[in-house]
Amino acid sequence: ADSTLHSFVVQARESLETYYLLNLVGLDTAPASRHGDQLLCQLEVPQQHQSIVSKCFDIIIENSPDPTQRPRDKSQVSLKVKFAPLRPFVAMCNLVITRASGGRWRFDVKLEATEPEVDDTISIQSPLNKPASVAFRLTNHSSVYAEFDAFFDAESAYEFTVSPTSGVLEPAGTSGTTFVITYKPTEYGKPVQGKLIIQTEDVYWSYLVKGTHPKYSAPVVEKPKVATRLSKDVAQEMQKNQQARRKKNFIRDNMGGAAALRDA
Repeated sequence: ADSTLHSFVVQARESLETYYLLNLVGLDTAPASRHGDQLLCQLEVPQQHQSIVSKCFDIIIENSPDPTQRPRDKSQVSLKVKFAPLRPFVAMCNLVITRASGGRWRFDVKLEATEPEVDDTISIQSPLNKPASVAFRLTNHSSVYAEFDAFFDAESAYEFTVSPTSGVLEPAGTSGTTFVITYKPTEYGKPVQGKLIIQTEDVYWSYLVKGTHPKYSAPVVEKPKVATRLSKDVAQEMQKNQQARRKKNFIRDNMGGAAALRDA
């Protein structure tokens, strides 16, 4: 058996099509003939991944149309690989190649579909301790109903919730299943975010959800309704009175007032 781990990696909702060469030790001793006529390949998949792998992965013995990518010696075989997953997963499989006249080769194969880019970004604004919600609709990738799970991943802020968390997703071409995201902030601070994941057995959607507070606006001070400043005319009149009082001889006036009282 070959101890090499042969990996096929692609992002979910993308596709990989390639030709892959394998070395079959001892194959060159067989009578000269086309490999495809005498060799058969079969992928052994763990039971928990059989359904999804059967829908998105295909491997057959076939030469590339490009001569430079074809086997260069008799011990090599060319495989045509198609991998088009709709959701992330990792599956450890065994590829078994058998020859009709006798011979069996086993290879360890890793199929990995990585997480796709988020489908959309959803922003929700809500004041402290008050919930705010956003609703949207989603249909299945194909024209059949499918059971789903909906949840926020482990790194998401706890202020987010989604409803429903499970159910049946309506098929493509319908109005879709309604999902409601609720955000209830419990403290002021930096904006928070979470990643909402909705998945069926075959398909995966994800949304980046951002929660913010309303912008703080300082209260606007209105003009005072009672005038607190003197008008120009009143100020000038008061200034004249002050100057007149300063010029007046209060000691003399007081003495005059005292003399008048004695004469009385």
